[in-house]
Amino acid sequence: MERGRDGEEELEEEEEDDEDEDGGPESALEKSPFQLTASDVYDISSVVGRDLLQLRAGPQLPATRARLQFRIVRVLEMLEALVSESSVAEEQLRRERDSLRRELEQLREAARGSAPQPSSLGPDQMVIDLTDPNRPRFTLQELRDVLQERNQLKAQLLVVQEELQCYK
Repeated sequence: MERGRDGEEELEEEEEDDEDEDGGPESALEKSPFQLTASDVYDISSVVGRDLLQLRAGPQLPATRARLQFRIVRVLEMLEALVSESSVAEEQLRRERDSLRRELEQLREAARGSAPQPSSLGPDQMVIDLTDPNRPRFTLQELRDVLQERNQLKAQLLVVQEELQCYK
């Protein structure tokens, strides 16, 4: 059992050493609101809670009351700084969003103005829907060339077939 007690005492000493290194929970009140971590918020709430318990449990000590008032004012200042910083960031994001929307609209207008209109097509031009699976894939000239080549190959095949008949 003494080992268990010794272990508990060692843990308590280590916790006290950790608080001494960090300055304890009170040091969180001295930090900039923008450097606070979740652990610091919990430390601040424990400090304020402890002071409230002291006020409730003991006689009304002016020093404890003054210290608590200072800590509450500090917490409120931190909250104000955080809220004002987030408001500034939110306003900057709104301005950036509005600027991007205007730029997008300008680009859309420019794209509409530069897109060829069907009325501006010449007599040898046509509009093709690239998503249509039945769209033409060859020009008329390419089709003519392919048909002419096919006809030539057919003629050669007939000649070869006739020669084959002769040799039989």
